[in-house]
Amino acid sequence: MKKIKAILLLTLIAAATAASAQTTIVEGSNRTYRNQKIEAYACTDYISGANTLVGSTVADSLGKFKLALNITRTCRVTLKLGRANGILYADTAMTYTVLLPDYEPMSKSDKLNPYFTPDEFLVGIKNPDRYNLNMYVDLFDYTYQDCLERNYYRMLKNPDKQFTDSLIETMETSFDSIPNEFFSVYRQYKYAWLKFISYMRDWRYMSREYFDNQPIEYENPAYMDLFNQTFTNFLRMYMNTREGERIYSDVIMSKSPVKAKQTLSNCLAVTNDTLQEMVLLKSIHDALYDYYFRASSLLITLDSIKNTTKIDQHKCIAENIEQKNAIAKAGTAAPAFCLADTAGVYRSVDEFCEKYIYLNFISLDSYACTQSLEQLRLMNEKTKDVIQVVSISIDDDFDKVKKYFKRNHYNWMLLDYKADPTVLDRYKVKAYPSYYLIDTEGNLCMSPAASPSEDFEKRFLQYYRDQQKNRQ
Repeated sequence: MKKIKAILLLTLIAAATAASAQTTIVEGSNRTYRNQKIEAYACTDYISGANTLVGSTVADSLGKFKLALNITRTCRVTLKLGRANGILYADTAMTYTVLLPDYEPMSKSDKLNPYFTPDEFLVGIKNPDRYNLNMYVDLFDYTYQDCLERNYYRMLKNPDKQFTDSLIETMETSFDSIPNEFFSVYRQYKYAWLKFISYMRDWRYMSREYFDNQPIEYENPAYMDLFNQTFTNFLRMYMNTREGERIYSDVIMSKSPVKAKQTLSNCLAVTNDTLQEMVLLKSIHDALYDYYFRASSLLITLDSIKNTTKIDQHKCIAENIEQKNAIAKAGTAAPAFCLADTAGVYRSVDEFCEKYIYLNFISLDSYACTQSLEQLRLMNEKTKDVIQVVSISIDDDFDKVKKYFKRNHYNWMLLDYKADPTVLDRYKVKAYPSYYLIDTEGNLCMSPAASPSEDFEKRFLQYYRDQQKNRQ
């Protein structure tokens, strides 16, 4: 028995050691990052654009940090660094000592600007090895972009296979000896983009050459960029061809992925079953933003793919597309949150569902917000028996907001967003103030809702009466 226990213990130690060995570490030091939170995200799929958190840490008082990445394959990782995003191509079981520019926090105007996007840069690596992927991607991207800028209009206006192929051949001589599969695929599909804008402009050619019966590189941004470009708005395009005239009926009327893939089989450029399913996912994603197609039918077809696919990545993509199109829409469950109130007690959305919730996101730096707060006070006094007003502050100084509320006798629930900043993404908040109405079942019934100055009370009263009639 002791021998069995010893063997078991050694097995567990070996397994733990192996798991530890696979961990990817990002570390560094910059005093401007002291006590700052650093988060790392990887793209879950390049069709929906969904990202997932793969690592998080807080730099110490000297600005040193060590971030463990939860990744299982080579992928593009984004480090959230205030006003900038650092890009790192991370391999498994590697340690990267990174060199970061000085930290610059997002300003209040950045946070209030719905169109603000952080600057992106490829992070520097201290003492990289000879075949460091980031170093070569950086060098390749610089060479590639320079070539594209100098020759774009010539390739676009005067398609010339020999000229474009010679450009590619010249670039490739500098990189073809790098032994990294991810980088090889990355270059291949970057070059394919040059061919696409130059002489290989038919999607059928591109699909036969680069996608049909080729491995699907779900994690490679160059592959997925070309895939998304090749099959953009594919459903509308394919339904207008003789071979694909049934695709509309398959997806919208029959709501059948099986029939849709059978119709796709008519095309000699999309013969592979896995690619057909991938193209169908991309098609549904794009069609959800096209007024011509019924969203309800598209989502039923999408759900069928999710429940029947044998490919984990496709199930994930389908779920991400569903979530992207369900979040913060009227008739769907209100996105959850758990945020601290003025007493430091954490509150969740389901605590308030005895009443309708008039949820709003505010900032004292916004003149429109401060004006609306007084209107909210007047409205709250009249409707507090039926409506629970909940304000989520996005201000960094929550104590200042608490004092402002107390001084002005704003006596409704006030929450601090800092415990979960992603609440802004889940509600798709783009401007301040923003309003939402949540019913007593926890579902969004107005998203967005009107502001107090836009006759919200009148609209709510009509909605409330209609609901009461329906329950009788």
